[in-house]
Amino acid sequence: MASHRFSAVLCGTAATLFAAVAIAGEITLFDQENFNGRREVLRTDAPNFDRGNFNDRAQSVIVRDGVWQVCSDAYFRGQCVELQPGEYPVLEGGLARSISSARQVADTGRDSGRQQYGASERRDYGNYAQREYAPQGREPRATLYEGRDFHGRAFDIDRPAVNNLDRTNFNDRAESLRVDEGRWMFCSDANFQGTCRTFGPGEYPTLPPELDHRISSGRVVENR
Repeated sequence: MASHRFSAVLCGTAATLFAAVAIAGEITLFDQENFNGRREVLRTDAPNFDRGNFNDRAQSVIVRDGVWQVCSDAYFRGQCVELQPGEYPVLEGGLARSISSARQVADTGRDSGRQQYGASERRDYGNYAQREYAPQGREPRATLYEGRDFHGRAFDIDRPAVNNLDRTNFNDRAESLRVDEGRWMFCSDANFQGTCRTFGPGEYPTLPPELDHRISSGRVVENR
């Protein structure tokens, strides 16, 4: 398995972050509930809404295609959640009037943009995304190592998500990573919060500084 350079998958721009997969989705944000008021349509990453005069304004969202990560701070920091294709007439869970950046993290590979999810599903964005991307067929798999270059104790992840590594005694220990199958998002805080980065299949003998000895949760964002 060939090693991948961090710059190929961890750069902040969409062109480098998702070079391995062709994804082109669309998300529309509205500054009022129920898709009313001024709107902002995104088809590429938006690392800082403050530059476009739409910072902390969104109160409802329509995801036409793709899985989108929206965050409370610029440059995909702060509280972040992932939204599946569908209609979200009222943003909940602290998202209303708090979105400052957004980016696509996966391609749905299907036209489901007109599906509207129920309030209970929209309320827990993270869990719904996890159910949507449960492995089918060949299961995604990743391994964390507590030393660089895949040395030291290893922790195999053979399930769709690990919400809190603190419960496994492997919290804030990983220094290297191997992804055997699927695309994975690893985050510095439990429950997929904090600083998050996406990794495709490959070997990562060292982790970027923002995740070195800081990974606390991880989950599949795409099976392929």
